[in-house]
Amino acid sequence: MAKATVRRPVGRRGPGPFPTGASASGLSCRNTLDVMLVALTVAVSVAALALAAWCGFAAYRDQPTKDWHFIGMAVVTVLAFVQLVIGVVQLARGEDPAEGSVIFVSYLIGAFAAVPAAGFLSLAERTRWGSATVAAGAVVLAVLEVRLYDIWGG
Repeated sequence: MAKATVRRPVGRRGPGPFPTGASASGLSCRNTLDVMLVALTVAVSVAALALAAWCGFAAYRDQPTKDWHFIGMAVVTVLAFVQLVIGVVQLARGEDPAEGSVIFVSYLIGAFAAVPAAGFLSLAERTRWGSATVAAGAVVLAVLEVRLYDIWGG
């Protein structure tokens, strides 16, 4: 019977068949954070599009934003805040986005501020156009999320 051998990848050192910093799942610490950032980007995008559909439907029915809409905005804003914190932590760890740190941080702050800004504008306009403003702000957030993914190197 032939003896099974484990081959290390070329150019890699360290004990075992995995490169230094990698695990059996194939994810290093950087890859785990990248996966978390991508999953959070998808979650923020989906939540923002759901909020846009919900507020768009309210605008279609000629209704202003209501308390439930503001709770939805708060949920989306908390997700964007978590993404902002994780993005800043990744930068503090020395990881660099593909298109530069300044652009990345600018988009993170813009994504965090998009829905709250639309929410404040909807308070000033207590008609159907307030709901339409929140729907537009949520769509803008979803587009910013796609751009954030590109900036990070996706």
